[in-house]
Amino acid sequence: MIKNKYSVFCKCLIIMVLLLSCGKESGGANEIITPDPPGQTRYDFVNKKEIFGFYNQSRYSYCPSVVKETDGTVHLFFCGNPEQLIMVDNIYHVKIRPDGTQTTAKSIVQPGASGSWDDHHICDPSVIGGAFKMNGTSYQYAMFYLTNRYGVYYNEIGVAFSNSLEADNWVKYPKQLIGKPWNHEGDELLSGGGKSWGVGQPSAVSLNRKGEVLLTYTIGDINGTRIEYAQLDLSNLDTYSPVKSARMAESGLVNMSYTGNDYTCNSDFAIDQQNNRIVMVRPVQPHPVTYPAYLNESLEVNNMPLDAFLKSSGKWESVIRIAPYMTGYPRNHNAGIERNVYGEIEKWNEPVIYYTVSKAAPDVSPAGTSHAEWTYHIWKGEVVKTK
Repeated sequence: MIKNKYSVFCKCLIIMVLLLSCGKESGGANEIITPDPPGQTRYDFVNKKEIFGFYNQSRYSYCPSVVKETDGTVHLFFCGNPEQLIMVDNIYHVKIRPDGTQTTAKSIVQPGASGSWDDHHICDPSVIGGAFKMNGTSYQYAMFYLTNRYGVYYNEIGVAFSNSLEADNWVKYPKQLIGKPWNHEGDELLSGGGKSWGVGQPSAVSLNRKGEVLLTYTIGDINGTRIEYAQLDLSNLDTYSPVKSARMAESGLVNMSYTGNDYTCNSDFAIDQQNNRIVMVRPVQPHPVTYPAYLNESLEVNNMPLDAFLKSSGKWESVIRIAPYMTGYPRNHNAGIERNVYGEIEKWNEPVIYYTVSKAAPDVSPAGTSHAEWTYHIWKGEVVKTK
């Protein structure tokens, strides 16, 4: 089981009473129909389409990172497991041509050798272009990812490079780019017997189309669960040293029932520097209590001024909440924003969202070929303004 990876969903759980409305049936599970907040400009989520899945197999595909080229070609990077029934994460690539045809999914980044710091899972890709150098070799593309090792609970962040978005293999930076947020060896113990999740779920954008990168990521430690960000200079990895991160502002984020403030994790970002905007797609808390309780029911698209974000200030504006009644699935999670190769978005107020769906109990159960994970497929939809 992917206990290290999925434990972040448990850490994102808020203990509170959910105000449930009556929902229609979809996928065998009751849905929560969440209305738009009062007075909000109306957006719709349209043109929903299934993009990829390992169909009729005990395999999963989720955590999409999307690069769209100027000719309309889409490069889809995502997390999957090579062997049926075995939950070990690899990063996969699929190229989707403008006519809709796809290449065969291929594993392009795998866990390291036994005993290495990344020998368990490799997941949560985020791919951008720029100008990077490592060991005297120049690279055009960087891929950030979550990884972990056997024998410990925590996660860390790595990075790999290539000179082609279709590369069969990416060259890994040999150590953690962002390490666990505590100094001592081994796990960080929490009160009650738990352990800290560490750092992971990176999302990167280029700030100058070269080596300056804005990297956001989830932290789960003794201080709680949150998103932090850092501005990194990756123009030469041979001289790279970690920099201090800052906590992302959470003002404006509200929970599932619109009754209180929310926090977030596991989010993807895109920027429009010309219009001074940053766009985020995030999970909405709290989680449901039925299986799979580690997956969110709804996602939300938010935006704010980019300069405010970089000062850990500002207030997030809610654009749309992507709920089960819109998608037809009881779980909607692990989303990514369609971006160009630098992490930039063409229409910041009408983003294209790639998201992962899952079935829920009673259609799935935590055993054998019935795991919810085997129903993880990747869809996409378009956010459009209607008033």
